[in-house]
Amino acid sequence: MFVKVAVPRPLETFFDYGYDAEELGPISVGDWVRVPFGRSKLNACVMEISNETPALPKGVGIKSVAERLSVEFRLPEDIVKLCRFGSEYYQYPIGEAMFVAAPPKMEKLLGTRQESGSEEQLVSKQKRERQLTAEQRKVLEGIQSAIQDRPDSAFLLEGVTGSGKTEVYIELARSILHSGKSVLILVPEISLTAQLRERFQSSLPEKVVLWHSALSDGLRQNQWRKVKNGEIRVVVGARSALFAPFRELGLIVVDEEHDATYKQEERFRYQARDLALFRAKQAGIPIVLGSATPSLESIHRVREGRVIHLKLESRFSGSALPVIHPVSMIEEPPVGAGTVKTPLAETTIRAMQETIDRGEQVMIFLNRRGYSQFLLCQGCGWVGKCDQCSISLTHYRKRNELKCHVCGTKTKVPETCGECGGTELFGMGSGTESLEEDLSMVLTGAKTLRLDRDQITSQKRLEETLAEFRNLQANILIGTQMLVKGHDFPKVTCVVVASVDSLLKWPDFRASERALQTLIQVSGRAGRAGLPGRVFLQGYDLDHPVIKILRGEGSLSEFVTDELEMRKMLHYPPDSRLVRYRFEHEQEGRCKEFASRVGSLVRGELGEELADRVLGPSEALLFRAQNRYRYDLYFKSPTLDLLFRVSRSVRRVSAEAGVNLVVDVDPYHS
Repeated sequence: MFVKVAVPRPLETFFDYGYDAEELGPISVGDWVRVPFGRSKLNACVMEISNETPALPKGVGIKSVAERLSVEFRLPEDIVKLCRFGSEYYQYPIGEAMFVAAPPKMEKLLGTRQESGSEEQLVSKQKRERQLTAEQRKVLEGIQSAIQDRPDSAFLLEGVTGSGKTEVYIELARSILHSGKSVLILVPEISLTAQLRERFQSSLPEKVVLWHSALSDGLRQNQWRKVKNGEIRVVVGARSALFAPFRELGLIVVDEEHDATYKQEERFRYQARDLALFRAKQAGIPIVLGSATPSLESIHRVREGRVIHLKLESRFSGSALPVIHPVSMIEEPPVGAGTVKTPLAETTIRAMQETIDRGEQVMIFLNRRGYSQFLLCQGCGWVGKCDQCSISLTHYRKRNELKCHVCGTKTKVPETCGECGGTELFGMGSGTESLEEDLSMVLTGAKTLRLDRDQITSQKRLEETLAEFRNLQANILIGTQMLVKGHDFPKVTCVVVASVDSLLKWPDFRASERALQTLIQVSGRAGRAGLPGRVFLQGYDLDHPVIKILRGEGSLSEFVTDELEMRKMLHYPPDSRLVRYRFEHEQEGRCKEFASRVGSLVRGELGEELADRVLGPSEALLFRAQNRYRYDLYFKSPTLDLLFRVSRSVRRVSAEAGVNLVVDVDPYHS
């Protein structure tokens, strides 16, 4: 007997091995085996089985499988198909794609992990029963009716922030569980899994488990096996939970489906929302995409008739949406405070003080970490920059260091300028660290917490910070993108966006869409429990169409239509398939020359009719990272087949030239 296996290496092919069934036992596709590979041994996944001897070059012998790993780790057929499709579509080596779905530490069965007291308490506590509103009931009945007619229906549930989409998910999950099937709930951030898990656990008669990369190996392996054998039927997890090996999956929910973090940005660059649609279609089960700010890709699917659009237009609590207050930074410059000028205007500070005085809470969104964005010499204009990356070093005052947010390089803050020897070194541009310090100077009674990647170093610290704020141990929460997503704090009545321009002016064709999504999401944190909410948007370009929509002066539907028409005219997604070829090399000249050569090759292959669909090559937004120069070439393909054909050519010439190539299908960030 012979098997073809996929190994965890950046290689495109399967490898043939002999298999002795009498010695090792019966074998199936999806089983894991240990095989000799070069001078080492690797775990590999069995992809094909045959009794025919493989055709090998003359003089080449075939090695044998050394060991079959536990049958408990066998990947189900649907997961094998999911990984094979993902590998092909996202053009990632099949062996490394298969390992995304593998349980950890397959060499041995790890001991069963005992539940902690807090988890047992969560499982056994009184179940919560909530009555749906008439609007929620109508949406639920609409979903259930469509599923009866077509079990593999896909839905887009658009609901304003605080409309109770989660309650609809819960009731739908309850009916699926009653039919004997399992439920998968995807969320965009690890930070949201515990909160949502508690909501589901307190409402459903089943144990609900978390699934994300921060769990221990023992717990992850144990849960993997229990999901596979049907002991666990409800999973709440981040994007990797998409590969959970359910025995009989009956429903997938993708909460906050618009969120950028569903796109994996390293190694296997898959889009979890899109792969979830594929998995649901293959399994013949329903999928619900939920969001207050749906992606244009999902709206496009609705308009093509592939997805059913349902809406929740009122908040569950009955409270009104927050009032939007634009604050012009031209008419009202930031107030000076401390050694760094705080990025807040007097109007904003006054509103925050009023909120604190009423015993309510404030959230401030500032998407910049550190004390200041960079260190500047006022004598000669020198700026501290990373030696390995083409960005400035972020200044951290408390740690007295400069840090690169790309490669992690750290250095002590110099006492004098490296160029002129001057001592007038000044931090430019506020970050969350300096804002936290400045608030104590401009507000009375301010008790602050920070929610950013510098402050939140573990899942435990995240949960502690959120609990402290929810328990009113602080009245101001400052944060970056971590602040935007799904948090529900009843006493938050004031939300501040320190700089809307940083969202609106990003060099990306999705900038307006992403800005609108972020601003609606962060605004929705205010006034969720009956108290009136206010949102202060500080910026310079307050006549931007996105700001007008938030102020109620522009039409959201017209904005969506205009954006889709613009993208169609310019051949951007969702009208076309977009792929980015990123070339990386230690030598700038060689990288640039090769990228230009590939650009000419692609244009020549496409011909004059499609040549304008190729953009670049051009310097990547982050031109140098970890001492490697980077050039980008984009192709807006009208068909998937053409995208694959062009990609094969690009990958072939890159391999021959020895230039590192990163292929990113459906890229989300520049």
